[in-house]
Amino acid sequence: MTQAITPEAFAQAPTRALARFACHCDFAALSASERRETVHHVLDTLVSAVAGASQPIVEAVAHLPGVRLAEADGVPVIGSSWRCEPLQAAYLMAAGAHALEMDDGNREGSIHPGTTVVPAALAAGYGMGASFSELLAATVAGYEVAVSVAELLHPHASKRGFQTTPVAGTLGAAAAAGRLLKLDEDAMENALGIAASSSSGIFAYLTGGGNIKKLHPAHAAREGLLAALLAKQGVVQGPRGVLETKAGVLQAYGGLTGDLGLVALRARRSELAIVRSYLKPYPCCRHIHPAIDALLDLRRRHGFEASGIASIDVGTYDAAMPHASLPWDTLNTAQLSFPYVMSVAAVTGGVDLQAFSETSRGRADLAALAALVRVTPDVQCNAEYPVHGPARVRVSMADARVFEQYINDPLGAPEQPISDEALLDKFVMALASVLPAESARSLMKSLYADGNQSIRSVMDELVLKAV
Repeated sequence: MTQAITPEAFAQAPTRALARFACHCDFAALSASERRETVHHVLDTLVSAVAGASQPIVEAVAHLPGVRLAEADGVPVIGSSWRCEPLQAAYLMAAGAHALEMDDGNREGSIHPGTTVVPAALAAGYGMGASFSELLAATVAGYEVAVSVAELLHPHASKRGFQTTPVAGTLGAAAAAGRLLKLDEDAMENALGIAASSSSGIFAYLTGGGNIKKLHPAHAAREGLLAALLAKQGVVQGPRGVLETKAGVLQAYGGLTGDLGLVALRARRSELAIVRSYLKPYPCCRHIHPAIDALLDLRRRHGFEASGIASIDVGTYDAAMPHASLPWDTLNTAQLSFPYVMSVAAVTGGVDLQAFSETSRGRADLAALAALVRVTPDVQCNAEYPVHGPARVRVSMADARVFEQYINDPLGAPEQPISDEALLDKFVMALASVLPAESARSLMKSLYADGNQSIRSVMDELVLKAV
């Protein structure tokens, strides 16, 4: 029977509490809605990895000397024809899952857990003959660790320059892989201790540029899997209580010591981490999603044309402000750029992958409207974040009409779930490179109904077939 981690146990010994949960969580004992939400997040990560496998940054890593093995050997990298040893497979699948900004996340922790946890579990479970239901249990364990740690660190770590996805995600990946490797509580705590020494990832790309962000989850997935394997072997020893010990994760990355640390520990929520995480309807930075929803709603209700817009004012929370004025000359920055994404939504009535193509990024009409987008901090948004993910959008027209909308939570949040049919459409679209639509729908539906399929059979179905 799955036992939720109590705030008291978590506050007293958080590392041990998470290790215990990861070892003993029982997927079959979860409610039907919790099980279904877990399937949603696993499938979302699978299809994101397939869709992103062909991106240049993933292919560049795959073509480094010694990364790939002979065709018949190793773990398949879904979405490609490559096979690798497990650590490299985890790395490439995680890079693919994050390459197109399609992957899930958690608002309170400001983390993308799926892209670190699921690839590590896939790579660990493939050669073991693990079942899809075992993958689901490992995923619940990994999310609980990754999100719980990220929630403690956010926003303290980001203010110090650390991104929580590769920091906390490394521990989540270790927990998921460790669950499949059947680590006991001591070994699981050791795996978390080992993983913590490989946690890393800084926000410098927001000011210095670059596309290294796409590889942050890849590092976390690989190092988390390695930590679990080392813990299983039993020779390498990590520190006990690595979250709370002196110079541990909470102090090193978040500066959380003394009363500040205790307040963070006691604020733990009781719902499973995976059910309080979100799914993305748009392939761009999640901080922009509530503003997209508000603008699209205004556009639908009032029927205005983008050509008549005089200005678009966006009010947001401080954590989103680094995205307020980013350029859109590359795919990586365009997906993070408030001005560009808002101009796309206003002109096209949606935001899809095509919007970030080189052709779209070069459109004069989108550039002209992007110049009219202003993003500023909003008092109410700051007061509600991160409990909610809000935005305020005000559209001023050249004919003096003004439209305003406030969004409390964006589509895909637990409070505003995406319909099952819309998710299935996303999955089918993302799998287009490896499966025809009908086959993709059939596979996705079968995974909702049957947890006894092996991870191996599912992954083998999602590789790029020779033509």
